[in-house]
Amino acid sequence: MKRRWAALALAFGLTLAGCAVAPVTSPNLPAPPEPAGAETPDRPAEQPPQTSPSKAPDPGPKPAHVDIHGLYMTGWTAGSERFYELVAFMKETGLNAVVIDVMDDDGYISWETEIPLAKAIGAHEAKIPDIDARLRFLKENGIYAIGRIVVYADPLLGESRPDMAILGGDFVDTRGIRWPDPYNEAVWKYKVDVAKDAARRGFDEIQFDYIRFPEHRIEGYNYQVPVARRTAAIEGFLSYARKELEPMGVFLAADVFGLTTSVEEGDDMEIGQDYANISRIAHYILPMVYPSHYAPGTYGIGDPNSQPGQIVYESMVGAQKRTWSLDVRKHRPWIQDFTYGKQYTAADIEDQIAGLARAGIYQWILWDPSNRYTPGVDYNFAGFKGPPGQWRAAWEQERLDRQHAAMQELISAGLRAD
Repeated sequence: MKRRWAALALAFGLTLAGCAVAPVTSPNLPAPPEPAGAETPDRPAEQPPQTSPSKAPDPGPKPAHVDIHGLYMTGWTAGSERFYELVAFMKETGLNAVVIDVMDDDGYISWETEIPLAKAIGAHEAKIPDIDARLRFLKENGIYAIGRIVVYADPLLGESRPDMAILGGDFVDTRGIRWPDPYNEAVWKYKVDVAKDAARRGFDEIQFDYIRFPEHRIEGYNYQVPVARRTAAIEGFLSYARKELEPMGVFLAADVFGLTTSVEEGDDMEIGQDYANISRIAHYILPMVYPSHYAPGTYGIGDPNSQPGQIVYESMVGAQKRTWSLDVRKHRPWIQDFTYGKQYTAADIEDQIAGLARAGIYQWILWDPSNRYTPGVDYNFAGFKGPPGQWRAAWEQERLDRQHAAMQELISAGLRAD
């Protein structure tokens, strides 16, 4: 009988271990690529497998993780004198990373490229004509450069190539945008071609935004269809992008809705974004946890704008609970430095940074679409690294207690069977 109990306990323990570390993937979705030798928050660097010299691919330079406090610049800002003003601001305040629009939601690349489809549809605008020189300037000043690419809210591609748009171009959202089709792999290739151009120019990281279906319900397309159909399209694109970009020595990041950290397991919010799945594919995941965008009553807070620190805390605790086995450095939220519902002050921004630190998160990026960042903020009072959130110990004990109770139930069931 003792041997039977031991066997039951061993089987149960292996089951728990598998649940703790197995990646969550959608049906028919290939596992995300895990290239040998890349230093990422997922795991330490390792030696690539030995292959014959004639078949060994060139892995490119190994990217190295950087703990960041960053801000966002539009393409127009990055190509103007404001670029140098903001770099000076970053140097003065200790910010060390910048997100620059490679392609915003107008569909235009911020410089001229040789990408055939981009040339065919005129998808470039001289927002940053000297992009190479400006990227060199960032490197000279020790600033980590992230290139933002809007994937699916692309009106230029949707209008120019209706064959690559949702329902052949027949769908138009409330902003008048014909969205490119997330199921269409030709769209995937185009966006990755843009990303490759940015990587060649010297960006350290490629960040994909609007990697989702539109919020509009389209019967039989993204509504009244299996969740796995939507998530497989979004995760398929990201897996393809990571595989294609890996040899270029850049990290891949993904922007997602803030509420994806807190919805029920398996809920993709009808837009194809599953936080746990995406966090296992991308090197970094960036939930947009802007307090002004949360509905009254979220997390029991009547006015989310009045408690920005608590909103980001609850959101990022939820993110970590959904991805327990992953390195916490993969979570890099967008935080609010813009006015919506109320004037955001230096105190509100510091409250968000403090809330993140309480959750055990020390990396973030400021979002202000006008690029007019609030003066007088102490961005670094919590540091770039710190202790885990105090909530983690209690949550771990709860998990252990649940495992123990399940073990006792399993043993009791074995005794009853005897």
